[in-house]
Amino acid sequence: MLSPSPAVLLVLGALAPVHHAGELSLQPYLFQTFDGSFHKAELGHLWVRDNRDAASDRLIELAFVRFKSFAPKPRSPVVFLSGGPGVPGTAIGRVPVYHRLFERIQSTADVILLDQRGVGMSSPTLCPEGPPPPAGVFATESSFREALTTRAHACADYWRGEGLDLAAFTTSASADDVEDLRVALQEDKISLLAQSYGTAVALAAIRRHGAHLDRVALAGSEGPDQNLHLPLVFDFALRRISILAAAASGLNGAFPDTFEEFQHVLDRIDKEPLLVPIQMERTKQMITVPVGAFLLRLAVRNMLSSGPQADRIPALVYSVAHGDATLLIPAVQNLYNFLSSGFSVVQFAVSCSDGWSAERRRLAEAQASLSVFGDAPFIHLDPRLCDAVGGASPQGDSLLPVRSSVPTLLVSGTLDSNTPASQSEEIRWGLSNGESLRVDNGFHETLHSPDVQTIVTGFLSGADVGDRAIRLPPPSFLTIEKAKAARAR
Repeated sequence: MLSPSPAVLLVLGALAPVHHAGELSLQPYLFQTFDGSFHKAELGHLWVRDNRDAASDRLIELAFVRFKSFAPKPRSPVVFLSGGPGVPGTAIGRVPVYHRLFERIQSTADVILLDQRGVGMSSPTLCPEGPPPPAGVFATESSFREALTTRAHACADYWRGEGLDLAAFTTSASADDVEDLRVALQEDKISLLAQSYGTAVALAAIRRHGAHLDRVALAGSEGPDQNLHLPLVFDFALRRISILAAAASGLNGAFPDTFEEFQHVLDRIDKEPLLVPIQMERTKQMITVPVGAFLLRLAVRNMLSSGPQADRIPALVYSVAHGDATLLIPAVQNLYNFLSSGFSVVQFAVSCSDGWSAERRRLAEAQASLSVFGDAPFIHLDPRLCDAVGGASPQGDSLLPVRSSVPTLLVSGTLDSNTPASQSEEIRWGLSNGESLRVDNGFHETLHSPDVQTIVTGFLSGADVGDRAIRLPPPSFLTIEKAKAARAR
């Protein structure tokens, strides 16, 4: 096969499109959800400056999918901001239960699923594949931290070599991207529907561009100085799970005290790591990795915020107590492969750029010494890791309170350990037109509930829903056998 000559390459380079800040493109798009259904939509691309505070004219590309409203006179478009940081809005839209929510909103307004800068179909995104981590990466806390920091450093160096300014990946910059999108679409106002970390972007947008916001709905709110999680919140959450599992009918007392058993298991595998078989994503090769106490802490901490996973925590803890690693395989395998082939430095750059107050850090570290989770809940804000990506200090207005009269609905689950309901109440103090929806037995994700969807849809359509409370069924805990069967499926 002949390669193009240098002259041909020069001509092709000259013909490459040159974009400008604020440039918008839209094209018809068939959006497929995970149930195989197709939905008519538009695929959009918007070019924005990577760093509005620097002299650089470098542009980055934002991608979004727009579903046009069924209404003859639609309200302000609703922009969906997903969590993470690092979860694409377009990926959440492919989940059927979430797509049903977006279809309900379409009855009154356009719905826009935005992939925030550095995420999903936006560009740039993932780092190049790296070498597989060492087999002992999960054996100790220090080995895992070292591997995570090393990978972040290599990834950050790669993007800096490509001319990318990682200091531009901040919550405030993402909020300004939302405003640029509004301007490009020539809309007087937009509304926001945000989930998890997306609520931090929405709150920054309220602070910076509130005059152009119609209504804002926040589910699982993360406000200023709240992205550094407090360890004892996860202790309380696990104790609640432990009490509920002990009292659950149909389990015949199989899980009498999950919290106490978790402590025993941590002590045991801290002395003798558990051997876990996993498959390497790139080569499909099976390897066995030793797993120590820190990774188990991290796995359970991540499961606590999700209803479909929290109901398997007792089964996981008690099976590991018997030396059975089957239910731990998905968490270990996903994290191992993430360190080599699915890594994105952007999520760490964004979190680190938001920073933390000295008081919050002191409180978190003091709680870590008392918590069964130690400092696992805030490993994403390890100072060494933040130094590696160049965002170790707070920037902009990320720690300032939010004060606004924009109508805002705050949705919180009573079993949410990631963004506990107390955070929503703290945020609400500055929102003169704030309303709350408490979801009893709700975990971090509440937007899948039909009852929550009804209230959120009504609010975004202009209704004043007032302070409300709904109750979801309590968790249905799985036995070890049923949890294994569910994993196999």
